[in-house]
Amino acid sequence: MIVLMASMTISAQPCETGKLDPVVAQALGNTVTDLPSSPNTSVEQIHDLRIPTLPFPATDLKVIKVTRDSIPLHIYNPHHQTDLPIIIGYHPGGFVTPMLPFMQYEYWRKAKMYDAIVIAVDYRVAPEHPFPAAVNDAYNAFRYIVDHGTELGGDTSRIVLLGESAGGNLATVVSRKAAEAGMANKIQLQILNCPSTDDPRNASRHPSYQKYASGYFQTKAFCEYYIRVYAPNQPPNNPDIAPLHANNLEGMPPVLMITAEFDVMRDEAYEYVEKLRSAGVRVSHVCFPGQIHCLVGLPDDAPQRKELDELINSELDLVWGR
Repeated sequence: MIVLMASMTISAQPCETGKLDPVVAQALGNTVTDLPSSPNTSVEQIHDLRIPTLPFPATDLKVIKVTRDSIPLHIYNPHHQTDLPIIIGYHPGGFVTPMLPFMQYEYWRKAKMYDAIVIAVDYRVAPEHPFPAAVNDAYNAFRYIVDHGTELGGDTSRIVLLGESAGGNLATVVSRKAAEAGMANKIQLQILNCPSTDDPRNASRHPSYQKYASGYFQTKAFCEYYIRVYAPNQPPNNPDIAPLHANNLEGMPPVLMITAEFDVMRDEAYEYVEKLRSAGVRVSHVCFPGQIHCLVGLPDDAPQRKELDELINSELDLVWGR
């Protein structure tokens, strides 16, 4: 059962069952390990994530490169239709991991499940391209899709941003920049799945960083690693890295926030929800008890996966009038 939070305070600590999903526990023991993050960790080790994936038809994917930075856009259209709503996807990976096969499969699955065209942004990653490269790519790709989405087969009056983990960070930074530019009406919804909303150097203010520091795939040590690589010379309150520290969130597009109980980033997401609501932004917040970061470890046919898809589809129905 999922926990809905129509109103929530940080001190209430909802989603505190203390019971890890048995399926996820088995996956952690057998197939999903903590992200590597020792001082000797190489970027190649981070990229070598062995998360099971499935094939999908090559004809359902088209890759183009746009803007002067040659940003790759992966366009997933398994329905082979035009005038479909557009989901702009920002992938996970701690700002150090590019698009990987399991991410590609998941975007294809989302396009099929949500009856949309998914345009996933393969933004540049650190250490070769530290901050602000990822932010610039994420925002410039959004601007390109707003202007050219119809040419790509989509309906630019129905655009949703979807981001997971680091991608959730980018989705909400793009949304804030769009609001500041008077373009918030171009985004009908932000779907943020276990997003990074604070700088890991501020971990001491979020109890979940201590409670779930290791053993649950996404670790405190990995977060500390990626911020050293991604933004080594930035202050920990830069809102383009830590959206929680933005001075003004008014006028932002509506948000569907998804969190997981056993996630180091859980509490910063809670705090961001409250800050959004205080700024007058419509937020739906759902926490999945017993789950880990981005619901990793669940097979496609798990009931919680179905619940998540139904939740997202219901929000899409609302904003798209389906």
